[in-house]
Amino acid sequence: MRGWHSLYEILKFPIRVLMFATFILGVGNIITNSAFSAFINIDSELVLLSAEAMMRLGTVILVNFPLIFLIRLVTRRGGSATTIISAFLGYMSYLIITMYFVRSDLPATAYSSILGLSATTVSTAFVQGTVRYPLQTGVIASAVVSFVTLHCFRRSRYHSEYGIFSFISKDVWCVINTIILSSVAALGITFVWPYIVSAIQDVIAFISQDTTNPINLTLYGILDRFLSLFNLGAMIRTPFWYGANGGTWISMSGSSIAGDVNIWTNQLAASSISGMSGRFITPYYVINIFGIPGHIWAVYFLQTDTLEKRRNRLFYVLLTVISIFMGNNLPLEMTLFVLSPLLYLIHLGITGILFGIFQSMHIYLGFNYTGTNTVAVTPGTLLEYLTYFRSNTLRMSLITIAVIGAVTFVVYFLVTRIYYKYLALDLFRTGDKDRLINGTVEAVGGIENIKLIHSSASRLILSLYDPTQLNADKLRDMGAVRVYDTKAGYAITYGAASTIVRLGIAGKLRQAARTVKS
Repeated sequence: MRGWHSLYEILKFPIRVLMFATFILGVGNIITNSAFSAFINIDSELVLLSAEAMMRLGTVILVNFPLIFLIRLVTRRGGSATTIISAFLGYMSYLIITMYFVRSDLPATAYSSILGLSATTVSTAFVQGTVRYPLQTGVIASAVVSFVTLHCFRRSRYHSEYGIFSFISKDVWCVINTIILSSVAALGITFVWPYIVSAIQDVIAFISQDTTNPINLTLYGILDRFLSLFNLGAMIRTPFWYGANGGTWISMSGSSIAGDVNIWTNQLAASSISGMSGRFITPYYVINIFGIPGHIWAVYFLQTDTLEKRRNRLFYVLLTVISIFMGNNLPLEMTLFVLSPLLYLIHLGITGILFGIFQSMHIYLGFNYTGTNTVAVTPGTLLEYLTYFRSNTLRMSLITIAVIGAVTFVVYFLVTRIYYKYLALDLFRTGDKDRLINGTVEAVGGIENIKLIHSSASRLILSLYDPTQLNADKLRDMGAVRVYDTKAGYAITYGAASTIVRLGIAGKLRQAARTVKS
């Protein structure tokens, strides 16, 4: 538990950077998107240019978030430049090795021009006459290179200053070893990864057999959100959004349009919505506008400290705005994954079910988008939803989406509260809950030493009569990632288990009070 919760503490900062990127991307999109001219119409060239710059910056951050995660994973408390430089060069070597040694017959979505890397060479028969791009392994690359970097850094501290390579400093030795081992790891990935790509392609082929089947759409929805979490969403989105897997349509001019998003965009421009496109987008309107906000505000109301709630209120409002108006919930889903994995799995299940429900009801609402980027995209925003009310043929679908959305809001709100109160710890009744509660009480000096207790979604706060009785080492042994002093008391980071621990200790406090009265 402590190891997983520490991952949340490590990644909390880069995830919030991604939230900022999502926000500026969304603001730029709202200002520049002609579809929103009914709500906002700006003629200032300076504002429009600034909006374009915001979109580009947000896109760059979101597309390259594995590199941001990598830098944070290898950053030590002292902010060692050695690990950062080693990790960056190891990442570059990883990409370059995959670029030259991976098979060239994989689907186009298996490659990506990461950091602008590409190569055209005719020097060997293996890569003759082809343009090479790095293999897109997303967050997997971050995990591999960070592990290699930290391993090489620890080993480099023992580098002898009197051996044959004594002229190489410890820091340079770390860089050299990181580059070598990252290259070796990348070479191994080039042999393993094609099998993973092949498995994904088999699932895509299965879904494509019948995209009118709710079960197939349910599978698509689950796989779409899961792959997006690892920066691999293009593998499944591109074939259905822009390829024949998502259907084809013959326009009035006789040209063939392939892909669900392409079809919707062209039909919308021609004012001839067929009622068949949009099936791969519709649930985003419910998840973004209703579902995620339901989760956000359930987490907000889990906070028991009134002052903390007041201090964090604007942050939760901003999260809600990002979900409703910006249409990219990747940062929030990452938070779910590292803070409460079971709740993330429930979110995946609900997303898949929504895809199946809308397909079975033949309710479709697409995404008006002419680009091809599948990472920094904003499908399912409130403003786009409102623009479709101008179409009489879509009005019934819009009302149905709103009704299902309202139900989804309630479901997310209740499921989130139930999870944090009852399911986040000791789901299978192994006794861990009682051990953690009793151990915490013992580590803070007993129930009689607790003056006040509060909790949020990730931490427990205790105000003690005698702070000297607190045993921080014992709390860490039980799974606390951090124990530190705040104005409200001692904060103990137990992750998603914090609310359950607080409820258990609160029950003991009430029982102790009743015993004193009697």
